[in-house]
Amino acid sequence: MAEKGSDLFYDVCCDICEEKNVNKQAMFYCQKCSKGLCDDCLGLHKQFFTKHVAYGREEMDKWPSTTKSFDDMQFCLHHPDRLIEMYCEDHGKLCCSMCHFHEHRS
Repeated sequence: MAEKGSDLFYDVCCDICEEKNVNKQAMFYCQKCSKGLCDDCLGLHKQFFTKHVAYGREEMDKWPSTTKSFDDMQFCLHHPDRLIEMYCEDHGKLCCSMCHFHEHRS
């Protein structure tokens, strides 16, 4: 199990934990919420959304395809309307031209 600050990467991360900067593997997926859920977050999800169905890893055909995840990664996290255009070696991250402009001003 990965903890905050871990360098482990998962094929699908728990979206709820990720919002809190915690890296945990999603073991379930809710189509209505479009969210991956870890074991801990699944319990809360069931309490709040009693009519939602969360599919486990044995039903991954009901999860979003991997290509959709790659499509989402094309856009900048800070400027969602802009495509990622470059890799910043100084900061070690992918960014759009707006990020590069704002973070590298003299």
